[in-house]
Amino acid sequence: MKKNWYAIYTRVNCELKVSAQLSRKKIENFCPVNNITSNTGFKRKWNVIPLFQSLLFVHVTELEMEVVKGTSDVLNFLYWLGAPAVISTAEIESIERFTNDYSGLKLERIRVNPLEDIQVISSSHKEMDLNKTTVNYTMVKMMLPSLGYAITANVKSSTSNVFDFVAANNQSNLVS
Repeated sequence: MKKNWYAIYTRVNCELKVSAQLSRKKIENFCPVNNITSNTGFKRKWNVIPLFQSLLFVHVTELEMEVVKGTSDVLNFLYWLGAPAVISTAEIESIERFTNDYSGLKLERIRVNPLEDIQVISSSHKEMDLNKTTVNYTMVKMMLPSLGYAITANVKSSTSNVFDFVAANNQSNLVS
């Protein structure tokens, strides 16, 4: 049987727990995470939180879907037009690459359109602070119309490889 990527709903704040349970059952899964820094006194702390709230991706056959449904804290599969929604491998790979390359990501809802391609958009802007120092930032946005989400990252343009990321996605049959 052919394996496909599917999205599953989990109980709130149980994404990483479900991912670990599925890994123990030898079921391939992907839980995209967002690395956020917080300053606590003199230390800088990295927090790893799931990017999609209550959503996890699994790579399974139709027979393995029952094993996934039977896993603790799994609510159901994400359905589209009466059937479990199949997520393209290109989308999963793009999300994985984006979350590995950028931190401090923001997620926003967009209109769902499963016929549209993934888009990676980048633009530059300047921010002024009170000391009149100019800092160049580049905004990178990845549109995932089949999931109904857009992921945004702001990075300093001097340290970013934004254009390398956009070029790599263009070579992967993605539209920029």
